[in-house]
Amino acid sequence: MAHNNRNELLEPFRQFISQMDNLLSEKTGNGLLQSMDGFFQNQKLFSSFPMEWEETDTHYIIHAHIAGVDKQFIEIDISGSRLTISYETEERRPANHEKGTPSSVERRKKARSFSFTEPIDEENIQATHENGLLTVSVPKSKKKRISIR
Repeated sequence: MAHNNRNELLEPFRQFISQMDNLLSEKTGNGLLQSMDGFFQNQKLFSSFPMEWEETDTHYIIHAHIAGVDKQFIEIDISGSRLTISYETEERRPANHEKGTPSSVERRKKARSFSFTEPIDEENIQATHENGLLTVSVPKSKKKRISIR
């Protein structure tokens, strides 16, 4: 009898789980979870660019692979110990009257950030952009010694 009583207690939970399963998998034809998966798998929304870094005794050196973007469209910003590299691209599509599609402009902004573990010398940061490779050289600040009186 205890076995039947337990099944009776669990039945409302089974119904709830079944209803939630139906809600998340069958509504709007595609399913809420499938829609969410599609959103997060959309590489246009969350795409980035490859970036590597190396550290020497005196500098951080950052290499960002940004092919096909002119250097005037690349921005490098520094705020405290955080450096951000970003750029925006624009793709224009002409109207296709045969298919009935209007002209459009698609803008994409991509950004990557890097945080430094040691103080940096913001005034002497240098950057070059050649053959799709952006190289940013960030000197470390020289440590200051405080004399004790």
